[in-house]
Amino acid sequence: MHESDVDFELMHPGNVGICSMTSLTTRLTSSKSWIETLRNRQNVQRQNIMPGNRTDPNEAFRCQVGNIDPVKQIFFRRKLPYPGNMSYRCWKNRIKPPVLNAANVKAYLTQYPSVLEEYVLESVSRETVEEWLETKGSETPKTLNKTKCQNCRHHVKFTDTPISTLSNEIAESTEDHTIRQRLYEITNVLACCLNADYATLYTLTADEKELYVYEGDEVFKPFGEVGPNMTVAAHVAHEKRSVLIPDMSTDVRFPKGVGQGASDVHSVLAVPIIISSHAKIGVIELKRITESESFSLRDLQAINAVMCWVAACIEKIKINKVLNVQKHVNTFLLEKTRIIFDDIEDIDHLISNILLMTKDCVNADRCALFLVDEEKQELYAASFYEGMNEKGEPVFRKQCQIRFGMSKGVAGYVATTGQTLNIDDAYADSRFNRDVDKTTGYKTRNILCMPIIDRGKVIGVVQLVNSLSGDHFTKADEETFKLFSVYCALALHYSRIYSYMKLQQAKYKVALEVLDFHIRCSEKEVQALKTNLILTEEQVPEDFTHYNFSCYDYGDILPQLFIKMVVSRFGTHVFDMEKLCRFVLTIRKNYRPLSYHNWEHGFHVAHTVWCIIQSHPDVFTDLDVMALLISALCHDVDHRGYNNEFFKKLNLPLAALYSTSVMEQHHYKQTITILHSEGHDIFNFLSAEKHKIMLHEIREHIIATDLALFFERQKRMANQLQKGEFDVNVPAMKRDLTSLVMTGADLSSTCKSWDAHLATVHMLYEEFYAQGDIEKKHGIDPIPLMDRSKQEELPKQQMGFINFIAMPLFTTLVKVLPNAKPLLDGLCLNKEKWQHRNQQ
Repeated sequence: MHESDVDFELMHPGNVGICSMTSLTTRLTSSKSWIETLRNRQNVQRQNIMPGNRTDPNEAFRCQVGNIDPVKQIFFRRKLPYPGNMSYRCWKNRIKPPVLNAANVKAYLTQYPSVLEEYVLESVSRETVEEWLETKGSETPKTLNKTKCQNCRHHVKFTDTPISTLSNEIAESTEDHTIRQRLYEITNVLACCLNADYATLYTLTADEKELYVYEGDEVFKPFGEVGPNMTVAAHVAHEKRSVLIPDMSTDVRFPKGVGQGASDVHSVLAVPIIISSHAKIGVIELKRITESESFSLRDLQAINAVMCWVAACIEKIKINKVLNVQKHVNTFLLEKTRIIFDDIEDIDHLISNILLMTKDCVNADRCALFLVDEEKQELYAASFYEGMNEKGEPVFRKQCQIRFGMSKGVAGYVATTGQTLNIDDAYADSRFNRDVDKTTGYKTRNILCMPIIDRGKVIGVVQLVNSLSGDHFTKADEETFKLFSVYCALALHYSRIYSYMKLQQAKYKVALEVLDFHIRCSEKEVQALKTNLILTEEQVPEDFTHYNFSCYDYGDILPQLFIKMVVSRFGTHVFDMEKLCRFVLTIRKNYRPLSYHNWEHGFHVAHTVWCIIQSHPDVFTDLDVMALLISALCHDVDHRGYNNEFFKKLNLPLAALYSTSVMEQHHYKQTITILHSEGHDIFNFLSAEKHKIMLHEIREHIIATDLALFFERQKRMANQLQKGEFDVNVPAMKRDLTSLVMTGADLSSTCKSWDAHLATVHMLYEEFYAQGDIEKKHGIDPIPLMDRSKQEELPKQQMGFINFIAMPLFTTLVKVLPNAKPLLDGLCLNKEKWQHRNQQ
């Protein structure tokens, strides 16, 4: 052994493994990946550092000096001596600098091939390695053919390219041609990993009856039909099952083998590519030549496992493609629908937008919209798209003169049947109306015609002409158009509704103008009242300040008497007297001439409220008084003589407007309408905030006259009084008090003198019986109170009303407002009268 050799080995004590240069080059040129090579090398290193497998750095050196006597062996195993002493100089003379030449390097690399592998992986480019492989292949064609070299090139791509880049490239391969290219690359990588000599990717036609050899970059070569017991690929595509053939020469199932030009094939491994929807994409076929070993079950397991994931990946990619397409369609529809509904006011602009967007939706050359004329049973062209002008703007021509019967033409057939028509050749179809082409001068080749249906009726037909994407419209065009037609139907429907609403709104404004004229009092009446506004003491009834006052004998001066109530609290400087006169006279005019719910009843309620306020001046604020007096006067304005249940039973329009307290809400609405009329805004002196509060209070007071709301409030207030908790300064409690004041004033006729009370009862029952008569005509049994045939029960009914409603009401009211006791006293006297009549 030379000293230089010993020195060279001592300089590299960490290298492990021994193999020849020939074995190294064989590994480089076999189809195994560089990743696998690197992994094997790392595994070897791990094994070497495990307990019991650790390689002594000087093992080779000791083997070579094994013929030295034991003493010298001990010497060589000793550590190097310290510099400067005799032993160090002896050691230095023995170990001379190494001689590096080609022979030594080759010998070293033969003994330590991992050094070469590490150097090639870290320092040599892929192109250089490919050139080496090409050179090696040309020298040894029997060992490495052209197919293997191409497989290795794809293998290098999957080695050098970052995994994230590869993943993104596969995920973005959504089109069929890019999916095929990725499959082609994976096929070659599998061939390289499984030491196949040949690899072929077969694709199928859309009907899955023909096989084509895919050679990469969208190059196809016809192969043959799909079927059993012909070629291996055709059989696998037909059966949808993998096939492993260890020896092709002994397998009689495939008389045509693997196809033409493959007589040297020894073993075949073929796997179908099937996605979860059971659709076949193709077949991967790996082949080994005669000199090679046969494919094993382990090879089959490996390729099946890989292809399962590949198929699942393709399935997800296709699903994502559909979702992305749907996302784009939805975005398109959302954007276009928003534009459509922005133009819902202008039907012509709306139709133009529908035509333009429908044309773009399916890439048609022309588009027309035919609307249905139900009266004449005709279709008429609302608008035609005629292309772009010089500025690039769409041009639409309205052609109302193009009309034809619904039984004529393609559009007529669609309008009549409600079916979609997709015609490849328009002139070959007998239903095509050539008159349209003659009129427009346009040549129609193919047509897609679809109905626009609204609530089960065809309201229009959209006709798309001449596809720009092909020689006819596809099923995909139909589906897209069908989806968009729903939005077109909605847009047309709401456009019609909007037009109808605008028409009704115009009619409503005209009706309001007419109503405003008729509900207003005349200016002559206003000036007459303003002239005689203040009554003399002789003109004012003697009992006007008493709860017992009855107004039926003073109809001519009731407006002045109401204004007297207002002036007694606010004087003549707060309200505009002319506006107040006009307001009072208009309210009087808007009370209907009914037997009970008339102007006089409204005045009576206002008078009772005024009497309560006058006898308790410190309980109510000025705003309270204003709201209570106006609410009392207006609380039954425009009353129809029927109760709330009547409107609900007969499903009348007022019941549709107001779900609860029907008539009370109507009275408030009429009051506000009059207050907002010109010259009637009697609260114009209030600030905006106080004006808002005033209207709210008026609403609360008028709604409070609904007896359905009375019971809960009366019970709550009575409990608070019993516990000593009632405080009029608490807003909620004061609200309950004002509600009881309004209800008490509304029922104050039960507290007046017997004669006045009895006359009022007969007036009220006249309305009750009139309502009962109408209900009977509609097949409704009226309640006894409104049944004319049960008049003899009137005393009993009045006793029930007084006991269960009036008596609790006025008893509670007097506890808070003691000066209202005359109301309770009058009620008790009338109760005795009814009790006496009931006993007769």
